[in-house]
Amino acid sequence: MLLQILLIVQLLLATAYADHQAYPGTSSRPVLSDAEAASYTKESYLQGWTPSKINTGANPDYVVGSGGYSTIQAAVNAAINDGGTNRKYIKILPGTYAEGVLIPKTSVPITILGSADDPEAVHIVLSQGAKLTGSQYANQMNPNGAVYKDGDPAWSMFNYCAQKSEIDSKLYQFATIFAFKDTLLAGGTRVYFSKPTIKGDVDFIFGSASAVFENAQIIGRGDRRDTDTVFAPNTDNSQKYGYLVLSTKITADNNVKSKLGLHLARSWDSTSTANGQVVIRETELVDVFNVDAPYDTAAGGRAYAGNANTNRNLDDANYNRFWEYSILPKIFSLIKILRNLLKSCYC
Repeated sequence: MLLQILLIVQLLLATAYADHQAYPGTSSRPVLSDAEAASYTKESYLQGWTPSKINTGANPDYVVGSGGYSTIQAAVNAAINDGGTNRKYIKILPGTYAEGVLIPKTSVPITILGSADDPEAVHIVLSQGAKLTGSQYANQMNPNGAVYKDGDPAWSMFNYCAQKSEIDSKLYQFATIFAFKDTLLAGGTRVYFSKPTIKGDVDFIFGSASAVFENAQIIGRGDRRDTDTVFAPNTDNSQKYGYLVLSTKITADNNVKSKLGLHLARSWDSTSTANGQVVIRETELVDVFNVDAPYDTAAGGRAYAGNANTNRNLDDANYNRFWEYSILPKIFSLIKILRNLLKSCYC
């Protein structure tokens, strides 16, 4: 009997896969063929860079918290000013740090570590309203001129989102990034997110990087509104690779409108040559997203145009470059859990 149930579960899994990967898809939801998808892998997006797993047990060169630096920024400044080519490790002790942290482009390799056991043991928080004036922003980021001084590595920088990455070969491991609009700017060249949790509402993952999101939890939030947009890539036409979403779960909280409230992507189009690129593959999408029209009009007003032609050029500038491959429905998780439970009983 258990064997028969297992066979039924396998059939349900096969059906779940089949229903969501029919090439070439539709103009509202283009789907890659196996041959097309072969060009969109983690290796192709990272273009010769192979990220190593972060050594969370490394002896820190700098410690932030009790007995160490009082701010993360002070530790970052010290690491950069000390120079050298050996990787420097900054350990942040558990706690809440109310500050902005700016890390400029530098030749000094830096790793910032939180708690190896609990990614949420370290909180870096700063509440910045969209209507802050320049002086209010300066007072918040640099109260009494105590954090940043002329000559500091990050003196000329500023930030307007929860996390902004504009350097090459940046690795995030088990990072938890929560905000609202413009949560994460993935800019620069190559960025790799391994097992992150990212939460926001409007265009909350955006930018021009060649970025990979693997084994991620991406969550639309409905605190302020009941409709969200996840990705807003700004990939240039000349750039083949934008965002690759791999083996991930995209969902939303209960305040986001069911089956209509979540758009997967829209182009940012901040330049005349931008045409955002996203491939979502082997990823689970819950039923909160807009199944019939998951991709929205660009931020600049350009209407969405999907390419469902069988002889298509995947980089044709006349079409958006948003693609799906082997998308999994919500039932997939339930079936997979059931299969694993039955396997353990049967064995």
